[in-house]
Amino acid sequence: MEDRTPVITLVKKGEIAPRPSLSPEDLALEQTLSMLCSFLSLEDFMSFLESSTFRSFAQREEAWVAFEIGLYQDHTKTLQLYPEHELLTMADEAMTGVFDEQIWKGVQGKDMAAALRRWMHAVSSP
Repeated sequence: MEDRTPVITLVKKGEIAPRPSLSPEDLALEQTLSMLCSFLSLEDFMSFLESSTFRSFAQREEAWVAFEIGLYQDHTKTLQLYPEHELLTMADEAMTGVFDEQIWKGVQGKDMAAALRRWMHAVSSP
């Protein structure tokens, strides 16, 4: 069996607004996301963000939780992820210049994957 190295990580960074009522499934996912989770591919990561489980937990009427997306090979390379009801916002606090005004806002999908690919390439370059 082939050993593959993960490419991207996700962890719950904190709560930025009052905590909504969470189901037992939401609480189980929160416990998992409180530890560093890694994904073998960007496609796996995007699939997770598009899952009903993630949406149920994180995407509420009001943004309430913040996550940190990281480059697996270098955990100092990070983005902040703020889920909202219909949108996701990624903030580049390191100001790499990959996103206009250091912010990307949109829905899960090809545009977000392309934005993450650009960021991963930019921060992986020497």
